[in-house]
Amino acid sequence: MSTKYTAFDTTNWSVVTAAKGNDTKARTALRRLCELYRKPIQQHIDRTTRTDSPQSYGGRNAEDLTHDFLVQMLEGKTLEHFERRDARFRTFLLGTIHHFLSDVRRREAAAKRGGGVVHSPIHDEIPQPDEVSMFDRDWAQVTIDRAMASLGDSPETQSLLPYLTRELTAEDRATLVTKLGKTEAALKVALNRLRKKFRDHILEQIARTVESESEIDAELNHLVKALRTPF
Repeated sequence: MSTKYTAFDTTNWSVVTAAKGNDTKARTALRRLCELYRKPIQQHIDRTTRTDSPQSYGGRNAEDLTHDFLVQMLEGKTLEHFERRDARFRTFLLGTIHHFLSDVRRREAAAKRGGGVVHSPIHDEIPQPDEVSMFDRDWAQVTIDRAMASLGDSPETQSLLPYLTRELTAEDRATLVTKLGKTEAALKVALNRLRKKFRDHILEQIARTVESESEIDAELNHLVKALRTPF
């Protein structure tokens, strides 16, 4: 596959799927993805378990459950149940989280009854690709936050960050021209460059979670839709 996104070399679906075996490169890629998206995973687990009794999960809180979930994934136990139905790593994660929590509840209930563990197919938990969830919004926000963090912390960059996603007013422009010591033309060039860099960083992150470059725009549109969807 020829692409400008180096993420495909280490984190595409064909490599991640290989983590079901003993592929060291695939497990390294999977570990990085889990680290990148630990926050939306924990937020989703917290929302899902908040109204349940803590004893349904053996007294574990969202942080503990997130740790256990990621350990299972990195050990390959989660991937054993995986049947690839969608190219989005995000969608796969959401389905595996649901499966994991259901399994924990079943094991706790079985332990109280003295019975065994009953497993259910993971693909029953995977949502439709076009559905937008709060997990999608969390995922999108983490993606944006990481892209912003990658832009650097120079005074000029920090001054321009608020205008990455909105246009300058005449007052904003005048303030920035004075603050940064630039002409209006130079200010426009600097802001356009920063916006392009910001978009490139977002696309680079998205590239880590899809199988081909042709899927990046659709995934970007889905995450923008998630940010704009009220919950």
